[in-house]
Formats: sequence, structure tokens, C-alpha cells
Amino acid sequence: MLYEENLAVLQSKYKSVYDVVHADTWISASHISVKPARKGGQVIVYHKQERDIYLNSKYDPFHEANKYMSEYFDMSDESILFMYGLSNGSCVREFIKHTKKNVKCIVYEPCADIFMQVIKNIDIKDILESDRVYIVVKGINDDDFSVAVSKWLQLYNKDMNKIMAAPKYKDLFNEGHALFMQEIKELYEKFYIFSNTDIRLGKIFAINGLRNMVFLAGCRSGIELQGKFPEDMPAVVVAAGPSLEKNIKLLKDVKGKAFIFATDTAIPHIINIGIKPDAIISIDPTKPLDYFKVNDIEDIPFFVEMYATAEVLEYVKAKNLFFMSSDSTIWSELFQKAGSKIFSMGNGGSVATAAIANLILWGFKTIILIGQDLAFTGNRVHAGEDAIEISKADTGYMTVKDISGNDVLIEKGYYIYLKWIENIALKYRDIEFIDATEGGAFKKNLKQMTFKDAIDKYCAASYDNISDILLSPPRLFTGEDIQFVIASLEHMKCDFENIKEQLLVCRDDCIKGKEILESEKINIDELRRINASIKKTDEMIEDCDETVFLKKYAAELEADMMVDMYHEETDDIKETIRMYEKSRKYYDGLLKIMPELIKLADNSITQLNIT
Repeated sequence: MLYEENLAVLQSKYKSVYDVVHADTWISASHISVKPARKGGQVIVYHKQERDIYLNSKYDPFHEANKYMSEYFDMSDESILFMYGLSNGSCVREFIKHTKKNVKCIVYEPCADIFMQVIKNIDIKDILESDRVYIVVKGINDDDFSVAVSKWLQLYNKDMNKIMAAPKYKDLFNEGHALFMQEIKELYEKFYIFSNTDIRLGKIFAINGLRNMVFLAGCRSGIELQGKFPEDMPAVVVAAGPSLEKNIKLLKDVKGKAFIFATDTAIPHIINIGIKPDAIISIDPTKPLDYFKVNDIEDIPFFVEMYATAEVLEYVKAKNLFFMSSDSTIWSELFQKAGSKIFSMGNGGSVATAAIANLILWGFKTIILIGQDLAFTGNRVHAGEDAIEISKADTGYMTVKDISGNDVLIEKGYYIYLKWIENIALKYRDIEFIDATEGGAFKKNLKQMTFKDAIDKYCAASYDNISDILLSPPRLFTGEDIQFVIASLEHMKCDFENIKEQLLVCRDDCIKGKEILESEKINIDELRRINASIKKTDEMIEDCDETVFLKKYAAELEADMMVDMYHEETDDIKETIRMYEKSRKYYDGLLKIMPELIKLADNSITQLNIT
């Protein structure tokens, strides 16, 4: 009965875990058992080399857990506790009981057999049901660890989070603990890189997102290619790493025998050998135009994301433009109105990983990579480009093994792309991933071979319908349907105007609130009115569909607002004064931005009306 009750909660919250756990094929491990403690509760016992290791107190596991967890009870608001080991659940239960309601816990259990014994013998429904706890079990839902971290790790809590291991776990599963710590380190580095990118490029993201609405007229949705390609058709992703010079000419042997998907940086190299790729992909919000200054590029199907460089789209004037991904509800609703769809798709962060993500979505079962070095060759990062100077003291670089087992230098940003490719190849085991780069960083979980061998093995059949397949999705926002886009921009412009008016009120309220608290006579009723007004405006901004553009445009401002949000003054009045002043600066910053956003929306409306 207890087992079935635990399973029922697993099914509703941890479906991927449930699918594995409830299967009858799982064999109970004889080296792990659950025994009752003297004062109640259960103890996990690990039998190792004729020795019993008790992971919890044999006498009183509840008292032990309370004492062990006491140093974490005062964790800051919105912080995260990374816990290595679920054990009998008592440490997690003490966490839930004694920490603040907005503190989260990510539990990584390195032994699936222990988890199975817990599910079968210990009531942990409360832990499984808690929205403050997320459990990851090695070998079952490993991918969920990065998902949970990405969801809960923020600029304002990055320095407040803590890491701990349940009793005995660090010694018993030492190798797994090292990997656990390394995974957290890598996820933090990924967070810093992406956060800095969002802050640095947030404004241009928003500008592109608004300007690119003009290019919706006559576009297609890349998502609609899902299931359209023959399952036996291979795909070649062409990146522009230094090794591309070794095997690029072999693309002539691939034309018509595989789907050639070229990254934007590789375009000049491919065109120069007289080959037109089947499609181009670009996601960079600041891509230089030089990569696109080739003959007849407008004839090649062009796949972009919502935030792709607007100047590039304007320059290329692609006859067949595909939008692949968007994180804007406004864009999603527009595509839905036009009878199609678009959504935010995890793309790994680089143009090559975005190409891979789309090929997976479309159903390709063989994906060949060339030019995907992800590492330096003689201090060169791209084919045909000059070497760059790299200082050994530069913290932006690290070393990994190349395909020959030697140390090679890699940018930390590229290391994230490398791990994404390795993880995606591990996740999609029904897809053959072939690294035919012939240079650069070694990629685990991919088959290594020369491009020539990959062509001989996977590119034997001919396909004369690649172009027909690519152009099979219908054009969108044609004729009267373009009015959907114009109406959306008009509505957006109106919302920006309303937000601007409300921000003026909030800015003045913050000034009043500060003045009241600094005076000798405090008007409680007026402070309540001010706080209610500020709360209403904040909720309005969060709830409006335009928030994605506003937040990105104001990324630097947002970061400054949030970075010390929970670093409070000990005196309540001083803390409230501090927050009023910080909020006033925030609203002032947003007020300066609003006219620029209104102008962007207005310009796009004008362009669409002309066309």
C-alpha cells in the first residue's frame, strides 16, 4: 500500500522516474536494506564487503537529521540547497520543516537502488509532493538536474546557495560526489555566461524581436518540418571551425545525398567551393553582415530565431524565411492565428547546436558534424580567419582533450556547447551522431570517423526532393493575415503607453514613501496605499505579453535591481527606505526605455503598412 501511494505521487510529478520505477523489471538490490530505528523511523543500511554501513542513526534518525541540518535552517530567501543524497528522507523533511517557504532544495540521489528501497519501504509522499523540493536520481532522470538548476538559479541568489551531503554519502559515493560538485560548477559557469550575455545583449535582443516582426510577412514556421523528411535521410551540419579546411570539398559528394545544413559563419566557405547548402541557420543577435555577402544567398532557405540580427534579415531578403523559435507569447499567438505554431526550443546556445536541435525535432536519425572543432587550432577558432592572442592567465579559457588525446584550449562558452552536444547524443540514443570534424575537441557519446568514411557509410542514397520538402510548409501572414501582426503591434504600443503612465505614478509613490518614513510623522494608511499601488504596477508588468521585450531591453536595469534584492538592512524602516529608493531608480530607468520601445513598435507598424 505504501509503495503504491509513493508511486501515485511519482506518476503525477516525476513521470520519467515513475516510468522506470514502476516497471516489474527492476531487481531489488540485496546490498541495501531498510531497518526500523529504536525511537521510530527507518534506517538505510548499505552492505559493503561484509560490513554494514548505517546511513542514519540506529537509535533516533529524526534527532540526528535535525542536528545535522540545523546550520541550513536560516538560509536566505529564494536561495537553493543542493543536497547530495536522499537517504531515508529525514534530512529533506527537516529542510522543509525549518527553512523559509521560498527556499528550494535540489536533491541528487547517486544510488538508484537506495531510491527504490526508500520508495518501497518509507512514506515520502510529503517530500515528493513538495514544490520546494526536486529529486534527481542517477541513471533515471539525470537531465532534470540541469533543468531544476536553470529554473531556480537566479542573479539574486547565486551567492546565497549552499551545498551539502547527507550523512555517509560523501565517503560511500565519493566518485559520484566529485561529479556532483563538477556538475554544479559547470551549471554555474553556464549561468554566468548566459546571464552576462543576456545583460550585455538584452537591449539588442528586444530591438531584434520587435523589428523582426516586419519579416513575419510571408515567412514559414520551421516547426512544421517535423516528420517531413525521410527517416533514412542523413543530415550534415557544417560549422566553421579550423578543421573545415580539411574536408569542405567533400561536400560536393554529399549534395543530393544528405540534407546540408550550414551555419552562418560557414556560408562563405561553402559558396566559395561552388556548393549551395540546402539551408542556412543563424541565431546570433549581432552577426556581422560580412558572412552573408555571397552571390544568390537570397535563394537559399534561411532559418532564424526571433532574436536573429535584424540587419541580416534586411540585407539577405531571403525568398524563403523560416522562424524556428520564439520565447514571446505575442509571437506564439500570432503563429496560432495564422494556423501554425512556434515555441521556445532549447537550442544549446550556439548556431551549430541550434541546427542539431532542429534536426532532432524534424526527425533525422543520422546527424554528421563537420567543422565543429569547439577548440583552438594554432590559436584559430574559425576557418580562414587569423590567429588571436590568448593569455595563459585569461580565465575565459580552459583545456580539454582533442581527438588524439592531447590537451587543447577551448573557450568556456564553447565548453558549454561541447557538453550540450555530448549530453544530447547520450539522451537520443536512437539517433546516430557522427563527429566527422577531424580536429578540435573530443566529443563523448559521438562516433568518431573521417568525413570521407561517414559519406561512404551513410550517404549512399540520392534524394531529389529536399527542396520540395523544405518548401512544403505554407507561407504565413500573407494577404489579410498581415493585419494580425499590425494589430498586435498596435496593441503592444498601447500597452507600452499604459505602462509608462503607471510607472510615473509608481516613481512618485516611491519618493513619497521614502519621505514619509524619513519624517517624524508616519502615515500608515498612505504607506499602505503606496505599497498597493506599487504591487499593482509590478503585477501588471509581469502579466503583460510585452514583458519579454521590456525585460530584455531593461536587462542591465533588471540585474541591478535584483542582484541585492535579498541583502537586507537589519532595521526594518531603513530596509524599506532602501527599497523605495532602489525601486524609484528602477522605475526611472524603465521610464527612459518606454519611449524607445514605443518608437520601435511604431516603426514596425509603418513598415508593414507600406508593404
